[in-house]
Amino acid sequence: MSSDEPEETRVDAEAPEREPGEPEPRRSSGPPRWLLFGSAAFAIAAFLVAAVFGAMWWVAAADDNADVAASREDVVRVAGQAVTAFTEVDYENLDEYFNRQKSLVTEDLKTQISTAEQTYRKAISDAKTKVVSTVQDVAVEELNDREGVASALATVSTKVTRGQEQGTKTLRLEVQLSRVDENGEQVWKVSQIGDVPVAATTQ
Repeated sequence: MSSDEPEETRVDAEAPEREPGEPEPRRSSGPPRWLLFGSAAFAIAAFLVAAVFGAMWWVAAADDNADVAASREDVVRVAGQAVTAFTEVDYENLDEYFNRQKSLVTEDLKTQISTAEQTYRKAISDAKTKVVSTVQDVAVEELNDREGVASALATVSTKVTRGQEQGTKTLRLEVQLSRVDENGEQVWKVSQIGDVPVAATTQ
């Protein structure tokens, strides 16, 4: 083909011949189809990844909530047992009284109980004291499951007998607990127990 050939002749030669009346082929102004398919695949993949990670987060959150709920139940149970152990006593069976306390407390508190045990034994025996306790309510005040510490408030009614004297009294107690290892298991133990301070009222 000569270089002197008109430009329009070369263009017409490159273009496919069309029959008279045949519509001109439509040229797409959008991106290639492979690009559209690729974008759709990427969007689907992103959705699936988000769904999977969302499901994993939901499962992890559900597991955490279940662990916290289980810890809360354990704290309530142990705190209730401790309230009974420390307030219910029979001067005729003091071994059970002190052993019950020691089984529920941390090593530090157990040492304190053992140190004061003989003094309390004598006082309870001399007064011929019997106390029957009824735990009315236990509520978790604080729970840090990660740190393994908790506190609970308890209300207990007591029927006290000292010799020939009898009376009833309602106590509000605060129980502090720590999670410790016991024979390879994580369990809640009482680290401190005492009366709830009553705020003074002003006239």
